[in-house]
Amino acid sequence: MLTRSFHLFLSLLAFLLLEQAKAEAPIPAASDTLRVGLADVEQLFLQQNLPLLAQKYNIEASKAAIIQAKLFENPELSLEQNIYNSNTGRYFETGRQGQNVVQLQQLFHLAGQRNKRIRVEQFNSRLTELYYYDLVRTLRLELRSSYLDLHYQLQQYRILNEHALSVQQLVTAFDAQYQKGNVALKELIRLKALLLALDNQKLELVNEINQNQSDLRLLTAAPTNTFFLPTIEEATIEAAKTSLLTFDEALQLAQENRSDLQAASTSILRQEAVVKYEKAQAIPDVSLGGIYDRAGSIMYNYTGITLQMALPLWNRNQGNIKIAKSELERSKTLLTQQQLQVENEVLQALQTLREAEQVYSRSDQNLSGDFKRLINGVTENFAKRNISLIEFIDYYETYTETMIQLLQLRNSRIRAIEELNYTVGFPLITY
Repeated sequence: MLTRSFHLFLSLLAFLLLEQAKAEAPIPAASDTLRVGLADVEQLFLQQNLPLLAQKYNIEASKAAIIQAKLFENPELSLEQNIYNSNTGRYFETGRQGQNVVQLQQLFHLAGQRNKRIRVEQFNSRLTELYYYDLVRTLRLELRSSYLDLHYQLQQYRILNEHALSVQQLVTAFDAQYQKGNVALKELIRLKALLLALDNQKLELVNEINQNQSDLRLLTAAPTNTFFLPTIEEATIEAAKTSLLTFDEALQLAQENRSDLQAASTSILRQEAVVKYEKAQAIPDVSLGGIYDRAGSIMYNYTGITLQMALPLWNRNQGNIKIAKSELERSKTLLTQQQLQVENEVLQALQTLREAEQVYSRSDQNLSGDFKRLINGVTENFAKRNISLIEFIDYYETYTETMIQLLQLRNSRIRAIEELNYTVGFPLITY
């Protein structure tokens, strides 16, 4: 028979558990908490991400390469002075009896080599820009995924921490009552086992939170003591319209907006320009110039013009032309592969989102509120000993698992939206 003091203990414990459930559980935080929305963290990313800044320098370098390709070859000036004049016995004689030769030459590229080289560098610059945009697309997905994962992980942590604190109170209270002989050892052990399971879940979740915090700090170049606290509204996420386009419409968007696909197409244009440039290289360059010779020719003060070019007898740039043509065919093959990959990625992203949306729409979003009311009633009934400790723990575990699964379901839905936006290279669904 339970004593009156034990009934009072259970009633007081039930009150403490209910009050604990109303309080917001703390979250693991660093010394500098940054409350930031999704748009704000993206702005930090675009301004401070180091790989993006490094790629911007590549863009500047590629533009400088165009400038370099436009420059003409410098003229070449050569001077010749005799060291010793055997007729006069003088060294470095510069007068009428001395010998001086002055020659000036200018190299000219034929067959439009300069313009073709400029065209190649322009395509190189365009490719560098497309690589930048694709890097932005890839890193933005990583950023948004880490941010949204963190948003739901912190909510899961609050639930687990709240429940762990409640169970800790139960363990402390039951341990004291066990010492008095009011509760059985098996009940105390069962509570300690539940607390251990909750602590392990919290530890795993804290590791995931820390990993996402680390990723966000790295992606935004934030100080190492920064703790990101997402401020996105759940209602905003839930209001995201997922009335999807057809596969053909989504594929059309991907073909228009995917920078990696545009890069594959540009690579073909670049390689076609390279083939033309290598063919032009088969035409020998011409050096045109003038020469002045004071006394070393058949006449004094000889002047003449010079014309110099290589004779294309054996080397007509055949190897480089063949290499360029092979690279062109390779680029065409890679474009076909890239198009096939984009088609499959779009189809997979659409299917994943449709399945996630179907499961989400079937779920009862009021379940969390219903469960909270249920757990309050269960706690009161446990205090009145209308239910056993085993039943109480079962309800508690079910409540915890259900709340976490609801959060994971919401996260899966929003991750599917993000994956579709990434796949088409365009914010098809916004929130």
